[in-house]
Amino acid sequence: MIWAGRTRKVPSRETTAYARLMNLGSNRYQKDRPLIKPTPSNLRMFSRTPYARRAINRIKSSIAKLDWEIGPKANVEMSSEIERQIAVATACFQRPNNDDSFRTLIEQAVEDYLIGGAGAIEQEIGASEMRPLWMWPVDALSIQVYAAWSGEKNEARYLQTLGYGNVGGISGIPLRNDQLIYIRKDPNTENPFGYGCLEIAFNSINRQLGAADYAGNVASNGQPENLLQFLGADQNTLDRMRGWWRNEIEGQGETPLLGGGEEVKVHKLRGATDDALYLKYQEFLLREIATAFELSPQNLALEADVNRSTAEVADDRDWDSAIIPAATNFESYLTREAIEGRLGFSQLEFRFLGLDREDELNLAKVFETEYKNNCTTPNEYRARKGWSPMESDWGDLPFADAQIAIEAARGAKQVNPDMPTKE
Repeated sequence: MIWAGRTRKVPSRETTAYARLMNLGSNRYQKDRPLIKPTPSNLRMFSRTPYARRAINRIKSSIAKLDWEIGPKANVEMSSEIERQIAVATACFQRPNNDDSFRTLIEQAVEDYLIGGAGAIEQEIGASEMRPLWMWPVDALSIQVYAAWSGEKNEARYLQTLGYGNVGGISGIPLRNDQLIYIRKDPNTENPFGYGCLEIAFNSINRQLGAADYAGNVASNGQPENLLQFLGADQNTLDRMRGWWRNEIEGQGETPLLGGGEEVKVHKLRGATDDALYLKYQEFLLREIATAFELSPQNLALEADVNRSTAEVADDRDWDSAIIPAATNFESYLTREAIEGRLGFSQLEFRFLGLDREDELNLAKVFETEYKNNCTTPNEYRARKGWSPMESDWGDLPFADAQIAIEAARGAKQVNPDMPTKE
């Protein structure tokens, strides 16, 4: 990829991929001009609508409330130096800057990630040895990308603009690759940007707002249901009739009048039932919005034909399809760009805790089957759950050995402590 390469030279303008990038957004750019993502400027406004906000909060809040840790990577042994690095990195993440905690930082980044397809975090190294890394959230929609970035350390890869328009091509703040963590959602080889859930749902939300506005006018009698037609009435007569109707009879709506014709008629302009509100179409649009956010419709308050069993299955599916992919993507970027790239701690990684939600009942049934097949012991099961081992010797016996011991105990003589001999 042209924008991610570190050693390849920039190809000629005749190269198909490069030419496609240079024409992204129906504009043509020179090598030293950044790419402007053709994103609708009203995405931020759409993110404040009820259903978009609920979908965003479902994902954002689930990630923000997760516990996290910084620890050694797999097969890395703990040492005093590793412990020191963990303490330093943890301090940086707990207080990324003077205004944010890690939760407020990650919430802002995840919101932009869902809206515009990228979360952006600026990072710089400070003077304190115990807290060297500083991080700030950045509006990802204001970030433009140099498609011809060669990979040089001191060459700008990003440009933060003074808005969402073409002003970035003239003025802005250049940022090196190590100064900005640009977390892309759904990365692709067509362009250096990602695709946000709200971008995918843009047309669906636009239609839903229009349908809801129309339904609101209909429900509040903002639009008349009937049209009246009078015989032989000219425009002056109709105007006088309309004035009388407005002054003496009319409520919230204005009934239209029509002259001419051969008989008195009442024309129906719309239905008088709930079908006139297009409720089924609005429900369809909500399902489209939920699909764009990789969530089930129940998250947008569509609870028809939902019971406890189907709701639990849908919730687990949402967790696997929406929460885990976003969280693990942030894990990999924070590990690579902040801990390894900026702090230089190559043996550590950032990870969220509690992503792998366990079905306790199913796990217990699996253990029961494995235990009865002599594949595991109670203490091995307890170790997997993070519990301490049993104090008795029974915890290390497989099922067959435990049954042998039980049967042997049943056939043995019992010892009476009050008698010197066995019964």
